[in-house]
Amino acid sequence: MSQYQTGELAKQKHVSVRTIQYYDKKGLLKTVKTGENGRRIFDEQSKQDLDIILVLKAFNFSLKDIKKIMIEKNKLQTVRTMLEQKETEIEKEMQNNKSMLTEVQLFKQYISQHSEAPLEKLLATKAYVNQKSKIQQFKQSVLYRVIPIAIFQYTALAASILTRKWWPFLFTLPVLFAFAIYFTIYIYSALTYVCPNCQETFKPNLKQWLFTAHTPKTRKLQCPHCTQVNHCIAITAF
Repeated sequence: MSQYQTGELAKQKHVSVRTIQYYDKKGLLKTVKTGENGRRIFDEQSKQDLDIILVLKAFNFSLKDIKKIMIEKNKLQTVRTMLEQKETEIEKEMQNNKSMLTEVQLFKQYISQHSEAPLEKLLATKAYVNQKSKIQQFKQSVLYRVIPIAIFQYTALAASILTRKWWPFLFTLPVLFAFAIYFTIYIYSALTYVCPNCQETFKPNLKQWLFTAHTPKTRKLQCPHCTQVNHCIAITAF
């Protein structure tokens, strides 16, 4: 049966000599004998045990858990039980990391890459991030206003197509025009903006707000506080 000194076994398994010595000290590996020069000697069983340890370490099992597995009678059954526990831990950690990632991404939106704001503005940033529930409520209120007018519009259009007369649809145009004005004023009044450079809030004038480049969440505006132009983030004004 093949025998290996500590260095030979470490080299074959691509681990450090200290790792072999540590596992030996913890009772995870057993030496066959000590050589004449005082060096530890390992056999094929020790080599196989090391392979098993490395597989279990890949699952981030502690050495205490690994030792428990290796002395259990039903070893694979014990491994499965511990893998189930590890699975639960990983899933919980993934969920926590997903929540943390969402929080990180939200904070990043409120802070520009070249922000000049002092550290204490982080507290203001936290307050803006905490407004996400209010923004969600605002989006729902917008939806509740849009749905009825959309039903009204498409009903009139369908009536015009079915009757082959344009007057039902034309009748809706003044209503749609009035709603467009109301809806624009409603959104403009409901929102204010955070400058990602200085973290100050402001409301642009209506003309600037209407004709500036924008995304569903931001508008490219000049902050009146720091005079920087950025994609400023919308928050509720109420």
